[in-house]
Amino acid sequence: MRQGGKTTRPASAGSKDVHDNSRRVRIPWFPAYAEVRHLLRIWPGKPKSHVTGLHSVLARIRGTPSNPVNWTDPDTWIPAKLAGDDRALAHAIWSESGGAVNPRYTMGHWRLVQVYELLVEDADGRLLLTDRGRDFIDYELGEAESFLDRHEGLIELLAIVADSKPAPIRELVEPWSEYLARHSNFGSDSTIKGTLRSRLNNLLKRDLVIRERAMYAVTDAGRACLDRVGPAPPPTDEIHAIRELARTRKSSVRESLREHLLKMAPDAFEQLVGRLLEEMNYQNVQVVGQSGDGGVDVRAEIELGVTSVREVVQAKRHKRTVQRKDLDALRGSLYRFNAVRGTIVATSTFAKGAIEAAFAPGVAPITLIDGDTLIDMLIEHGIGVRKRKIEILSVDPDGLSAVENPEAG
Repeated sequence: MRQGGKTTRPASAGSKDVHDNSRRVRIPWFPAYAEVRHLLRIWPGKPKSHVTGLHSVLARIRGTPSNPVNWTDPDTWIPAKLAGDDRALAHAIWSESGGAVNPRYTMGHWRLVQVYELLVEDADGRLLLTDRGRDFIDYELGEAESFLDRHEGLIELLAIVADSKPAPIRELVEPWSEYLARHSNFGSDSTIKGTLRSRLNNLLKRDLVIRERAMYAVTDAGRACLDRVGPAPPPTDEIHAIRELARTRKSSVRESLREHLLKMAPDAFEQLVGRLLEEMNYQNVQVVGQSGDGGVDVRAEIELGVTSVREVVQAKRHKRTVQRKDLDALRGSLYRFNAVRGTIVATSTFAKGAIEAAFAPGVAPITLIDGDTLIDMLIEHGIGVRKRKIEILSVDPDGLSAVENPEAG
Protein backbone atom coordinates (compact mmCIF):
# COMPACT_ATOMS: atom_id res chain seq x y z
CA MET A 1 0.00 0.00 0.00
CA ARG A 2 1.04 3.66 -0.30
CA GLN A 3 1.35 5.98 2.69
CA GLY A 4 2.50 9.55 2.17
CA GLY A 5 4.04 8.60 -1.18
CA LYS A 6 5.96 5.68 0.32
CA THR A 7 5.54 2.02 -0.52
CA THR A 8 4.60 0.08 2.59
CA ARG A 9 3.75 -3.48 3.40
CA PRO A 10 2.24 -4.39 6.76
CA ALA A 11 4.48 -6.31 9.12
CA SER A 12 3.46 -9.71 10.36
CA ALA A 13 2.65 -8.78 13.93
CA GLY A 14 2.13 -12.40 14.83
CA SER A 15 5.57 -13.61 13.72
CA LYS A 16 7.71 -15.51 16.18
CA ASP A 17 10.16 -12.60 16.39
CA VAL A 18 7.69 -10.50 18.40
CA HIS A 19 8.18 -12.71 21.46
CA ASP A 20 11.66 -14.04 20.64
CA ASN A 21 13.58 -13.90 23.91
CA SER A 22 16.87 -14.57 22.11
CA ARG A 23 17.00 -11.23 20.30
CA ARG A 24 19.79 -8.91 21.39
CA VAL A 25 20.54 -5.26 20.69
CA ARG A 26 23.81 -5.49 18.79
CA ILE A 27 24.31 -2.29 16.77
CA PRO A 28 25.78 0.57 18.83
CA TRP A 29 25.95 3.23 16.08
CA PHE A 30 22.47 2.73 14.74
CA PRO A 31 21.97 4.33 11.31
CA ALA A 32 19.08 6.11 9.65
CA TYR A 33 17.09 3.69 7.50
CA ALA A 34 16.98 6.04 4.50
CA GLU A 35 20.79 5.99 4.44
CA VAL A 36 20.85 2.18 4.67
CA ARG A 37 18.51 1.99 1.68
CA HIS A 38 20.89 4.15 -0.35
CA LEU A 39 23.80 1.86 0.49
CA LEU A 40 21.79 -1.28 -0.33
CA ARG A 41 21.52 0.09 -3.86
CA ILE A 42 25.28 0.79 -4.05
CA TRP A 43 27.04 -2.09 -2.26
CA PRO A 44 25.47 -5.10 -4.07
CA GLY A 45 27.78 -6.42 -6.79
CA LYS A 46 30.85 -4.87 -5.14
CA PRO A 47 33.51 -7.17 -3.67
CA LYS A 48 33.09 -7.37 0.08
CA SER A 49 36.81 -6.71 0.41
CA HIS A 50 36.29 -3.28 -1.21
CA VAL A 51 33.82 -2.22 1.48
CA THR A 52 35.88 -3.51 4.40
CA GLY A 53 39.04 -2.15 2.79
CA LEU A 54 37.56 1.33 2.51
CA HIS A 55 36.57 1.24 6.17
CA SER A 56 40.09 0.20 7.15
CA VAL A 57 41.68 2.97 5.10
CA LEU A 58 39.36 5.63 6.51
CA ALA A 59 40.07 4.45 10.05
CA ARG A 60 43.80 5.02 9.49
CA ILE A 61 43.50 8.55 8.10
CA ARG A 62 44.45 11.14 10.68
CA GLY A 63 44.63 14.89 10.35
CA THR A 64 47.01 17.22 12.17
CA PRO A 65 46.40 20.54 13.93
CA SER A 66 48.00 22.32 10.97
CA ASN A 67 46.29 20.14 8.37
CA PRO A 68 42.97 18.81 9.76
CA VAL A 69 40.61 16.62 7.76
CA ASN A 70 37.22 18.20 7.19
CA TRP A 71 35.12 15.03 7.12
CA THR A 72 31.97 17.06 6.48
CA ASP A 73 33.22 17.85 2.95
CA PRO A 74 33.54 14.57 1.01
CA ASP A 75 34.00 16.47 -2.27
CA THR A 76 37.34 17.62 -0.88
CA TRP A 77 38.68 14.73 1.19
CA ILE A 78 37.70 11.87 -1.16
CA PRO A 79 40.05 12.94 -4.01
CA ALA A 80 42.67 14.24 -1.57
CA LYS A 81 42.88 11.21 0.74
CA LEU A 82 41.81 8.18 -1.33
CA ALA A 83 42.95 6.41 -4.47
CA GLY A 84 41.93 3.48 -6.68
CA ASP A 85 39.04 1.28 -5.56
CA ASP A 86 38.71 3.17 -2.29
CA ARG A 87 38.20 6.47 -4.07
CA ALA A 88 35.79 4.95 -6.58
CA LEU A 89 33.62 3.36 -3.88
CA ALA A 90 33.61 6.44 -1.64
CA HIS A 91 32.70 8.63 -4.61
CA ALA A 92 29.88 6.25 -5.58
CA ILE A 93 28.45 6.33 -2.04
CA TRP A 94 28.57 10.11 -1.91
CA SER A 95 27.36 10.89 -5.42
CA GLU A 96 24.81 8.12 -5.97
CA SER A 97 23.15 8.87 -2.64
CA GLY A 98 22.82 12.50 -3.72
CA GLY A 99 25.03 13.61 -0.84
CA ALA A 100 22.80 11.88 1.71
CA VAL A 101 25.45 9.42 2.92
CA ASN A 102 28.93 10.50 4.00
CA PRO A 103 31.21 7.49 3.31
CA ARG A 104 33.26 8.37 6.40
CA TYR A 105 30.35 7.39 8.64
CA THR A 106 29.04 4.06 7.34
CA MET A 107 30.38 1.56 9.88
CA GLY A 108 27.02 1.33 11.67
CA HIS A 109 25.27 0.81 8.35
CA TRP A 110 27.71 -1.95 7.37
CA ARG A 111 27.36 -3.76 10.69
CA LEU A 112 23.56 -3.62 10.45
CA VAL A 113 23.39 -5.15 6.97
CA GLN A 114 25.92 -7.83 7.93
CA VAL A 115 24.46 -8.84 11.29
CA TYR A 116 20.93 -9.10 9.90
CA GLU A 117 21.97 -10.50 6.51
CA LEU A 118 20.52 -7.83 4.29
CA LEU A 119 23.62 -8.50 2.20
CA VAL A 120 25.62 -11.73 1.95
CA GLU A 121 28.81 -12.70 0.17
CA ASP A 122 28.45 -14.94 -2.87
CA ALA A 123 30.91 -17.58 -4.06
CA ASP A 124 32.94 -14.95 -5.94
CA GLY A 125 33.30 -12.72 -2.88
CA ARG A 126 30.79 -10.16 -4.13
CA LEU A 127 27.93 -8.76 -2.11
CA LEU A 128 24.48 -10.12 -2.88
CA LEU A 129 21.17 -8.60 -1.80
CA THR A 130 19.03 -11.06 0.15
CA ASP A 131 15.25 -11.36 0.19
CA ARG A 132 15.21 -9.53 3.52
CA GLY A 133 17.43 -6.82 2.07
CA ARG A 134 15.15 -6.41 -0.93
CA ASP A 135 12.08 -6.24 1.33
CA PHE A 136 13.85 -3.57 3.37
CA ILE A 137 14.52 -1.49 0.24
CA ASP A 138 11.10 -1.90 -1.32
CA TYR A 139 8.79 -1.59 1.70
CA GLU A 140 8.99 1.06 4.37
CA LEU A 141 7.13 -0.20 7.45
CA GLY A 142 7.43 -3.69 5.95
CA GLU A 143 8.46 -7.00 7.50
CA ALA A 144 12.21 -6.43 7.27
CA GLU A 145 12.03 -2.95 8.78
CA SER A 146 9.76 -4.15 11.59
CA PHE A 147 12.09 -7.10 12.18
CA LEU A 148 15.03 -4.70 12.70
CA ASP A 149 12.90 -2.40 14.87
CA ARG A 150 11.99 -5.23 17.22
CA HIS A 151 15.45 -6.80 17.43
CA GLU A 152 17.31 -3.52 17.91
CA GLY A 153 14.93 -2.06 20.50
CA LEU A 154 13.39 0.73 18.44
CA ILE A 155 9.86 -0.47 19.14
CA GLU A 156 10.65 -0.63 22.85
CA LEU A 157 12.15 2.87 22.71
CA LEU A 158 9.08 4.13 20.88
CA ALA A 159 6.94 2.68 23.67
CA ILE A 160 9.19 4.31 26.30
CA VAL A 161 8.77 7.72 24.65
CA ALA A 162 5.01 7.19 24.41
CA ASP A 163 4.85 6.17 28.06
CA SER A 164 6.97 9.13 29.18
CA LYS A 165 4.83 11.72 27.42
CA PRO A 166 6.91 14.71 26.20
CA ALA A 167 10.23 14.14 27.94
CA PRO A 168 13.86 15.29 27.67
CA ILE A 169 16.40 12.68 26.70
CA ARG A 170 17.74 12.40 30.25
CA GLU A 171 14.38 10.95 31.38
CA LEU A 172 14.61 8.26 28.70
CA VAL A 173 18.07 7.04 29.74
CA GLU A 174 16.97 5.01 32.77
CA PRO A 175 14.20 2.92 31.15
CA TRP A 176 16.37 2.45 28.04
CA SER A 177 19.26 1.34 30.24
CA GLU A 178 16.97 -1.19 31.93
CA TYR A 179 15.99 -2.57 28.52
CA LEU A 180 19.62 -2.86 27.43
CA ALA A 181 20.47 -4.66 30.66
CA ARG A 182 18.07 -7.42 29.61
CA HIS A 183 18.71 -7.40 25.86
CA SER A 184 22.32 -6.43 25.19
CA ASN A 185 25.92 -6.64 26.32
CA PHE A 186 26.21 -2.84 26.46
CA GLY A 187 26.96 -1.53 29.92
CA SER A 188 28.99 1.70 29.83
CA ASP A 189 27.18 5.01 30.25
CA SER A 190 28.62 6.38 27.01
CA THR A 191 27.47 3.36 25.00
CA ILE A 192 24.01 3.36 26.57
CA LYS A 193 23.55 7.06 25.77
CA GLY A 194 25.04 6.62 22.31
CA THR A 195 22.67 3.79 21.42
CA LEU A 196 19.77 5.89 22.69
CA ARG A 197 20.69 9.01 20.71
CA SER A 198 21.27 7.15 17.46
CA ARG A 199 17.94 5.34 17.72
CA LEU A 200 16.08 8.52 18.59
CA ASN A 201 17.63 10.07 15.49
CA ASN A 202 16.39 7.11 13.44
CA LEU A 203 12.85 7.55 14.80
CA LEU A 204 12.99 11.32 14.24
CA LYS A 205 13.95 10.91 10.59
CA ARG A 206 11.06 8.47 10.11
CA ASP A 207 8.63 10.96 11.71
CA LEU A 208 7.72 8.44 14.41
CA VAL A 209 8.79 10.86 17.13
CA ILE A 210 9.19 14.64 17.19
CA ARG A 211 11.50 16.88 19.21
CA GLU A 212 10.34 20.29 20.33
CA ARG A 213 12.46 22.39 22.71
CA ALA A 214 14.56 19.31 23.57
CA MET A 215 11.42 17.32 24.48
CA TYR A 216 10.64 14.06 22.68
CA ALA A 217 7.10 12.86 21.98
CA VAL A 218 5.48 10.18 19.83
CA THR A 219 3.69 11.26 16.64
CA ASP A 220 0.45 9.83 15.31
CA ALA A 221 2.55 7.77 12.89
CA GLY A 222 4.56 6.46 15.84
CA ARG A 223 1.42 5.41 17.68
CA ALA A 224 0.16 3.69 14.55
CA CYS A 225 3.47 1.83 14.36
CA LEU A 226 3.09 0.70 17.96
CA ASP A 227 -0.47 -0.44 17.31
CA ARG A 228 0.63 -2.37 14.23
CA VAL A 229 3.82 -4.01 15.49
CA GLY A 230 3.32 -3.79 19.24
CA PRO A 231 6.09 -3.28 21.81
CA ALA A 232 7.87 -6.16 23.42
CA PRO A 233 5.81 -7.31 26.41
CA PRO A 234 6.95 -5.69 29.66
CA PRO A 235 9.01 -7.98 31.89
CA THR A 236 6.46 -7.90 34.69
CA ASP A 237 3.58 -5.78 35.89
CA GLU A 238 5.59 -5.15 39.04
CA ILE A 239 8.40 -3.41 37.16
CA HIS A 240 5.89 -1.27 35.29
CA ALA A 241 4.33 -0.31 38.63
CA ILE A 242 7.78 0.55 40.04
CA ARG A 243 8.48 2.81 37.08
CA GLU A 244 5.16 4.59 37.59
CA LEU A 245 5.85 5.07 41.30
CA ALA A 246 9.34 6.42 40.53
CA ARG A 247 7.91 8.84 37.94
CA THR A 248 5.23 10.05 40.38
CA ARG A 249 7.81 10.44 43.12
CA LYS A 250 10.12 12.42 40.84
CA SER A 251 7.32 14.79 39.89
CA SER A 252 6.44 15.30 43.56
CA VAL A 253 10.07 15.98 44.50
CA ARG A 254 10.41 18.52 41.69
CA GLU A 255 7.39 20.47 42.92
CA SER A 256 8.62 20.37 46.52
CA LEU A 257 12.02 21.60 45.38
CA ARG A 258 10.39 24.42 43.40
CA GLU A 259 8.37 25.53 46.46
CA HIS A 260 11.48 25.47 48.64
CA LEU A 261 13.44 27.60 46.17
CA LEU A 262 10.71 30.24 46.18
CA LYS A 263 10.76 30.39 49.99
CA MET A 264 14.54 30.76 50.28
CA ALA A 265 16.03 34.04 51.45
CA PRO A 266 17.62 35.98 48.56
CA ASP A 267 21.17 35.57 49.91
CA ALA A 268 20.64 31.83 50.46
CA PHE A 269 19.43 31.47 46.87
CA GLU A 270 22.55 33.28 45.65
CA GLN A 271 24.73 30.90 47.68
CA LEU A 272 22.85 27.97 46.10
CA VAL A 273 23.60 29.31 42.61
CA GLY A 274 27.25 29.69 43.58
CA ARG A 275 27.44 26.11 44.75
CA LEU A 276 25.81 24.89 41.54
CA LEU A 277 28.47 26.70 39.52
CA GLU A 278 31.18 25.00 41.57
CA GLU A 279 29.62 21.61 40.89
CA MET A 280 29.68 22.52 37.19
CA ASN A 281 33.47 23.01 37.38
CA TYR A 282 33.47 26.81 37.45
CA GLN A 283 36.52 28.27 39.18
CA ASN A 284 37.01 31.25 41.51
CA VAL A 285 33.29 31.44 42.28
CA GLN A 286 32.47 34.55 44.31
CA VAL A 287 28.99 35.30 45.65
CA VAL A 288 28.78 39.09 45.89
CA GLY A 289 25.03 39.37 46.52
CA GLN A 290 23.79 42.76 47.71
CA SER A 291 27.25 44.24 47.30
CA GLY A 292 27.24 43.37 43.64
CA ASP A 293 27.22 45.97 40.89
CA GLY A 294 24.56 46.23 38.19
CA GLY A 295 22.53 43.31 39.48
CA VAL A 296 25.46 40.88 39.46
CA ASP A 297 25.16 38.32 42.25
CA VAL A 298 27.88 35.80 41.40
CA ARG A 299 31.20 36.03 39.57
CA ALA A 300 33.07 33.01 38.28
CA GLU A 301 35.47 31.72 35.65
CA ILE A 302 35.13 28.75 33.34
CA GLU A 303 37.71 27.00 31.17
CA LEU A 304 36.76 27.01 27.49
CA GLY A 305 39.43 25.06 25.63
CA VAL A 306 42.73 26.68 26.61
CA THR A 307 41.13 29.96 27.67
CA SER A 308 39.68 30.98 31.03
CA VAL A 309 36.53 33.07 30.57
CA ARG A 310 35.01 35.32 33.21
CA GLU A 311 31.24 35.12 33.62
CA VAL A 312 28.79 37.07 35.75
CA VAL A 313 25.54 35.64 37.05
CA GLN A 314 22.30 37.19 38.22
CA ALA A 315 20.04 35.14 40.51
CA LYS A 316 16.32 35.92 40.36
CA ARG A 317 14.18 34.14 42.97
CA HIS A 318 10.58 35.08 42.21
CA LYS A 319 7.52 34.06 40.19
CA ARG A 320 7.58 37.09 37.90
CA THR A 321 8.53 36.51 34.26
CA VAL A 322 12.01 37.84 33.58
CA GLN A 323 11.86 40.62 30.99
CA ARG A 324 14.16 41.85 28.23
CA LYS A 325 15.20 44.87 30.33
CA ASP A 326 16.66 42.55 32.98
CA LEU A 327 18.83 40.91 30.35
CA ASP A 328 19.93 44.27 28.94
CA ALA A 329 20.89 45.50 32.41
CA LEU A 330 23.09 42.46 33.03
CA ARG A 331 24.70 42.72 29.59
CA GLY A 332 25.47 46.37 30.28
CA SER A 333 27.31 45.39 33.46
CA LEU A 334 29.73 42.92 31.86
CA TYR A 335 32.43 45.51 31.20
CA ARG A 336 32.63 46.38 34.91
CA PHE A 337 33.99 42.90 35.59
CA ASN A 338 35.90 42.30 32.34
CA ALA A 339 33.39 39.51 31.70
CA VAL A 340 32.67 38.19 28.22
CA ARG A 341 29.33 36.58 28.96
CA GLY A 342 26.57 36.42 31.54
CA THR A 343 23.89 34.13 32.90
CA ILE A 344 20.51 34.74 34.49
CA VAL A 345 19.30 31.97 36.82
CA ALA A 346 15.61 32.31 37.62
CA THR A 347 12.94 30.33 39.43
CA SER A 348 10.39 31.59 36.89
CA THR A 349 10.29 31.85 33.09
CA PHE A 350 11.63 34.31 30.52
CA ALA A 351 9.68 36.64 28.26
CA LYS A 352 9.88 36.04 24.51
CA GLY A 353 11.88 39.26 24.03
CA ALA A 354 14.49 38.14 26.53
CA ILE A 355 14.86 34.75 24.85
CA GLU A 356 15.26 36.34 21.42
CA ALA A 357 17.89 38.80 22.69
CA ALA A 358 19.93 36.28 24.68
CA PHE A 359 22.16 35.26 21.78
CA ALA A 360 21.65 38.16 19.40
CA PRO A 361 24.53 38.55 16.93
CA GLY A 362 27.22 41.11 17.68
CA VAL A 363 26.66 41.31 21.44
CA ALA A 364 27.83 39.32 24.47
CA PRO A 365 25.81 36.13 25.00
CA ILE A 366 23.54 35.79 28.00
CA THR A 367 22.54 32.26 29.03
CA LEU A 368 19.00 31.94 30.40
CA ILE A 369 18.24 29.24 32.97
CA ASP A 370 14.55 29.07 33.85
CA GLY A 371 12.97 27.35 36.84
CA ASP A 372 12.49 23.96 35.19
CA THR A 373 16.06 23.91 33.90
CA LEU A 374 17.39 24.99 37.29
CA ILE A 375 15.58 22.09 38.98
CA ASP A 376 16.97 19.71 36.35
CA MET A 377 20.49 20.93 37.06
CA LEU A 378 20.08 20.69 40.84
CA ILE A 379 18.86 17.10 40.50
CA GLU A 380 21.65 16.23 38.07
CA HIS A 381 24.31 17.50 40.47
CA GLY A 382 22.65 16.17 43.61
CA ILE A 383 22.04 19.55 45.24
CA GLY A 384 18.96 19.67 47.44
CA VAL A 385 17.97 16.11 46.59
CA ARG A 386 19.08 12.63 47.58
CA LYS A 387 19.19 9.83 45.06
CA ARG A 388 18.54 6.26 46.13
CA LYS A 389 18.96 3.32 43.77
CA ILE A 390 16.73 0.26 43.93
CA GLU A 391 18.14 -2.98 42.59
CA ILE A 392 15.58 -4.91 40.54
CA LEU A 393 16.22 -8.55 39.74
CA SER A 394 14.83 -10.42 36.73
CA VAL A 395 15.45 -13.79 35.18
CA ASP A 396 17.83 -13.75 32.19
CA PRO A 397 16.73 -16.54 29.80
CA ASP A 398 19.57 -15.72 27.41
CA GLY A 399 22.16 -16.20 30.14
CA LEU A 400 20.65 -19.53 31.14
CA SER A 401 20.46 -20.64 27.51
CA ALA A 402 24.13 -19.81 27.04
CA VAL A 403 25.03 -22.11 29.94
CA GLU A 404 22.71 -24.90 28.85
CA ASN A 405 23.77 -24.68 25.19
CA PRO A 406 27.35 -23.36 25.13
CA GLU A 407 27.75 -24.05 21.41
CA ALA A 408 24.64 -22.09 20.42
CA GLY A 409 25.24 -18.71 18.80
